[in-house]
Amino acid sequence: MENNWLQIAYQYLVGGAFFALTLWLCFHQGGAELSHPQDKKMLKILLGGYLGYLSVHILWAYLARF
Repeated sequence: MENNWLQIAYQYLVGGAFFALTLWLCFHQGGAELSHPQDKKMLKILLGGYLGYLSVHILWAYLARF
């Protein structure tokens, strides 16, 4: 069971770093702007999806204990 938590931590910490870097590059290079409503909505959807997948994986690992 411990391996599941280590795998989840690795996946979302390392993968999250790449995800954050990609978002930062997108907004830093001018491909998107937070002042634009559609870009702000896109950012919320992407972050919500990331946190949604994280939540489902944590719930799945927790329920696998039973």
